[in-house]
Amino acid sequence: MPFFQFNQYSAPLLIGFVQGIVFAGLLWRRARRNDRLSDRLMAGLLLLCSAHIAQYMLGFGGWYDAHDTRSTFMFYFPFHNYLLLGPTLYFYFLSLTNHSFRFHRKDILHFIPGLLWVGLFTAGFLYDVVFRHWIMGEVLPDFFQTRGVIGVFMQGTIRDIFNVLGFISFYAYLIFTVRLYRRYQEYIIDHFSDTEPIRHNWLRNVLYTLISGLTVLWIFQVLSVFVDFSYVQFWNSHLVVAIMIYVVAVSAYISTGQILPQLAFEPDSTTPPAPEPETTAELSHWTSKLEAWMATEKPYLNPNLTLSELARQLQTNTSVLSRVINQGFQQNFNDFINSYRVEAVKERLERGDHLQLTLLSIALDCGFNSKATFNRAFKKFTGKSPREMT
Repeated sequence: MPFFQFNQYSAPLLIGFVQGIVFAGLLWRRARRNDRLSDRLMAGLLLLCSAHIAQYMLGFGGWYDAHDTRSTFMFYFPFHNYLLLGPTLYFYFLSLTNHSFRFHRKDILHFIPGLLWVGLFTAGFLYDVVFRHWIMGEVLPDFFQTRGVIGVFMQGTIRDIFNVLGFISFYAYLIFTVRLYRRYQEYIIDHFSDTEPIRHNWLRNVLYTLISGLTVLWIFQVLSVFVDFSYVQFWNSHLVVAIMIYVVAVSAYISTGQILPQLAFEPDSTTPPAPEPETTAELSHWTSKLEAWMATEKPYLNPNLTLSELARQLQTNTSVLSRVINQGFQQNFNDFINSYRVEAVKERLERGDHLQLTLLSIALDCGFNSKATFNRAFKKFTGKSPREMT
């Protein structure tokens, strides 16, 4: 019997499996080079997803039917660990949106249920295979002498209990991460003038896809209690996971490869706010000061301008400046800065600069950092596309 049987079921899953392993290695290598926790966590996430499809990949590859050490491996490896997937995804998001994020002791509690599941499989292997079979020389009693008593126990009710808990846990972490993503979007428009590189729209799409996919998989699991689904029918869900591995791996590696601004998103921060202007007179003073600074120094021409940088220039703190922009101009920081950039572009167009330069060149000169951001902002503040203004 060949070591691995290639067929229409095992081969597609093998492609997704290899993709996950390769990109996990690439991300881990980049994490060591750049000291990026987010890359390490994404590497772990890809390995967990690859392990998820490995059971059906190896099963259709003939490992269950081999009746040797390959079959024993299939019974003692924790292929499906939803209890680790949830917290890994959650902490990946936190580390991606905050470059100073580091694990604390209390954070390890999130991983204990998943590690307990791994520990049960490890203990079963040590008792059944290492102690009873290798050391004591006993024959494994189940499935053509490839599985011991603990292995049988792990494939029964205890597996179903952990799977249900894993589904609930993963779903909860997904929903919570989606909520954090929405708060993160509010954070970046209040602190950055160029949000395009740090929006992470790909991650939003992945989160919603995971929720949809998990819902479908859960429906299959519930229906399997009443309907006898075949392995081939369940194989379809693993093929979806294999495709998702490809999309997530490529997106995570390419979209987060560049050096991003120093993000500091802290959803649970309890730091007391700095003093803010409380009177109308104070607010009016800061509004006038900010308008004068924008007119004379033109900080908006810096494509990487942030709220903290502008606050430093005005010799104040971000809390004061944010309130001045929000209440004095009825805008968030991103809209406030881009409105000045749009006005600068309009002035250049009125002078006829577009006759010698491209629109994109003018936009870049006025502080925009990408064509997409320029087009979106111009349409928002003028109601017209840049081409319509020329």
